[in-house]
Amino acid sequence: MENYSNIKNCFDAFIKSFQSNDTDLEFRKRSINHFLENGYPGIKNEDWKYSPLTKDLQKFNNFNISKSLSNDLPVSHNEAFDHYSIVFYDGNLVSKSILIEGLKIEKNSNYLKSIKKEGENPVLNLNNAFAENGYLIEVEKNAKINKPVVIYYYYSNHFNSNYFGYKNFILVNENSSITIYEKPIYENDSEYLTTSNTEIFLSKNSILKKFDNNISNKNSTIYNFLKCNLDEDSYFELFNFSKNINSRRDETIVNLNGKNSFASVNAIQLLHEKCNHEIKLLMNHNEENTKSSQFVKTALYDQSISSFQGKIFVDSKAQKTDGYQLSRALLLSDNAKFFSKPELEIYADDVKCSHGSSSGNIDNESIFYLRSRGIDEKDAKDMMIKGFLAEVIDKITDNNFQKKFYQQLGHYNNDI
Repeated sequence: MENYSNIKNCFDAFIKSFQSNDTDLEFRKRSINHFLENGYPGIKNEDWKYSPLTKDLQKFNNFNISKSLSNDLPVSHNEAFDHYSIVFYDGNLVSKSILIEGLKIEKNSNYLKSIKKEGENPVLNLNNAFAENGYLIEVEKNAKINKPVVIYYYYSNHFNSNYFGYKNFILVNENSSITIYEKPIYENDSEYLTTSNTEIFLSKNSILKKFDNNISNKNSTIYNFLKCNLDEDSYFELFNFSKNINSRRDETIVNLNGKNSFASVNAIQLLHEKCNHEIKLLMNHNEENTKSSQFVKTALYDQSISSFQGKIFVDSKAQKTDGYQLSRALLLSDNAKFFSKPELEIYADDVKCSHGSSSGNIDNESIFYLRSRGIDEKDAKDMMIKGFLAEVIDKITDNNFQKKFYQQLGHYNNDI
């Protein structure tokens, strides 16, 4: 067992200065004790068996948590389209609260203590102990929010912290809809650990479309946990674009608790050098007539590593379930690695569920065909890779964000 005494000392110093109620403080103390008993996850843990993050996490055995004196997001990073903004500057929420008809955005003070997880997940225990920032987004009943909410996470060259913890809460009430776009911006080359814990509740006939854009962090280690609970006739769409991120793990749990609820979770991974990205996804079909889709595509260069653990669970009462899962990877180097673990756990007999996974290189016949049309080999391979990944972007139902990610990938669809 590793010695985590430095983390314990950091927590003792943190908790002395942290302002909260007695219930929350006790919960944080229990969380740090869970972490100290179990430590960071290792490869003996089945869920982390193929995870490079297990080594990356061990680098953080001493936390330096400090406040940034700056709070102005550089204008060059602002999105050009009309939107509502949430801005975290070096881990601190610096944007003002928004309270307009149908929408409330503020610091997640009231809900921090409510987002509690069982003590089995060591990284969430760490988040529960140290998290002091996060957002609350609530959409009122019958409200259609026409402008997207953009969440900026800006990491400047001036901060001294090596740990950031966020707890977020999203509530979309009945007959309401909203679109959220998360945009981390990394300008610091230091090594730091970020943990995020987001809880989502979608009420009857509500819609949430969430797009996450993760590009080019050089040394950070990121753990992102998201749990979404869907009521009757609700719709959840999640898209994650990852390009050259140093080390990241996304864990997502989707609970389809209401009839006719639908969840679509899609991701692109485009990784070079020694970057690694892991996805662990659990779709729980807990009620009849629910539908889900998981679609992940990966292109791996150099010594990059990707892993996908996707599971479809169907409860015994969840008849008429329709569950789909597919992960595919292009291995563009002999040293690149892709691990896949697709799973089905079904206790109902009237269902339609499928899963599949494949990995391989670019089709040489297709390259030959493109070269015969006057396209050089490098451009032909680039076209094949981008076309392979762009199929995931086709799943996006918001035309503006679909176009944005096509442009980011460098692939233009003539139909848009």
